Amino acid sequence: MKLSPRTFRIQFDLHAWAGVVASLFLFVIFFCGVFAMFREELEVWQEPALHVAPPSESPPSFDVMLERVREQGPLPRGSHVGLLTHEETRFITAYLFEPTGMRVVWLDPLTGTALPERSRLASELYWMHFFYRVPWGMEFSGLVSVALLVALVSGLWIHLKDLRAQWWRFRPTAKPRFSASDAHKVLGVFGLPFTAMLAWTGAVLCLAGLAAQGFGSTVYRGQADRVTQLRGYSVPVREASGKDAPMLLLDAVVDRARASVPGAEGTPRYVELHDYGDARGWAGVYFQLSPLGPDHFAHVDSVSGETFGTSVESRTPNFTFERLLFDLHAGRFAEALMKPLYALLALAMCAVLVTGNLIWLERRDPLRTRRGNRVLERLTVGVSAGLAFGTAVYCAANRVLPWTLARRGDWEFGLFLGAWALAVVIALVPSGSSRRVGSVLCAAASVLFGAVVVGDVVAQDANLFTALDRGLPPVFLAEALLFAMSLGCGGLAWGLRMRKTVASVPGGDAPDSRLG
Repeated sequence: MKLSPRTFRIQFDLHAWAGVVASLFLFVIFFCGVFAMFREELEVWQEPALHVAPPSESPPSFDVMLERVREQGPLPRGSHVGLLTHEETRFITAYLFEPTGMRVVWLDPLTGTALPERSRLASELYWMHFFYRVPWGMEFSGLVSVALLVALVSGLWIHLKDLRAQWWRFRPTAKPRFSASDAHKVLGVFGLPFTAMLAWTGAVLCLAGLAAQGFGSTVYRGQADRVTQLRGYSVPVREASGKDAPMLLLDAVVDRARASVPGAEGTPRYVELHDYGDARGWAGVYFQLSPLGPDHFAHVDSVSGETFGTSVESRTPNFTFERLLFDLHAGRFAEALMKPLYALLALAMCAVLVTGNLIWLERRDPLRTRRGNRVLERLTVGVSAGLAFGTAVYCAANRVLPWTLARRGDWEFGLFLGAWALAVVIALVPSGSSRRVGSVLCAAASVLFGAVVVGDVVAQDANLFTALDRGLPPVFLAEALLFAMSLGCGGLAWGLRMRKTVASVPGGDAPDSRLG
């Protein structure tokens, strides 16, 4: 089907504007999404003290873990405590929700070791995937996902008639306008089903809370609890009595929760105590989530042992639907295959976004005579290559900073943001070419990622070559991810450098300050 010139122009402008406006935000989402896919593996990798294989014996006692928490400081009546188990390591994460904020402690059920959280690398990169630290960041990510859907639909429409001819065409030595267009189309076509699924599921999941507020304010006339119940996310509201009462053994509470929910088996993934020591205290017990399967949890009175809410009672079609979307979005099925595939496709989408901006610039202003276009080009380099560089600095800081440093996690995160911001500033300086800045930043990222892997081989007992033998697949996967990032950034730096060389020889593209 051939579009009329007017329709083609409308669709092309819609595709271009939606892509350009959202491109840099989408790049952050997709790039950080690669690390979000390996969050659990990176949580083990980032703390060498956790490099111990999971125990093969009986599951840990939650009562013993609660006693270890008490040893870290008094637990006054009304305290809020969470215990998170891990399949990747025998350590258990204890969350202490205090008036001054959340305190995190890692507990070893075998040795009794209690270790304060010394790095947030995995969590911060995961949260950045949906701009969690930015006000209304989740909702903003949803709107950006909608913009991506608009760009996908309009892009498919304008290229549909030429899709077969352009499917395999790639000319890396052609002028920037053509080589970038070829890469944009080829990678975009092959990644279209994946990208469309991520954009749709991301938009629904990120905007679900905002939509629920709208329904609660209009359809249900301010009855927010009604909407929460229909969504299947209702949480019991129990006011504390203010009176002390002895709590049942926590392991007994877990057993009662397991018995009350059909299908709940094994060790719970998360146990959360509310109003600890109060006569109306209660516990939420959440079992392992099966991919593409139902949820299993129960709320149990921690004094009487009475169950007053389970996943069976609160399960709704909407909750099942959102769980399915989340599992699809996070690749929580056939993970050995899906995680590497999702990561590869996400990086391909990053390339689509960067080449899309280059196409926009080459069509509208090949010589970059307009200031706005020059700024867009340099921002594209600074944000994209700078994020790769900043992430490499984050990983290097995780290994270089002293483990006894106070507020070590804050220092790591600050160095990450500082390196990223510095890269953007350097890219915006008009004296250097954008291509050269991008090449240098990618090369620096490659060196840092590689140095972290090599340093682990030299200094860490569990590394790329020994982790599997030690029963630590998470460490191996994290090291393999960093090694792959080193190769990818190095290859991109080499490609940008070679592109400059080709452009400088007679008959090549004229050298200039452009990306290509």
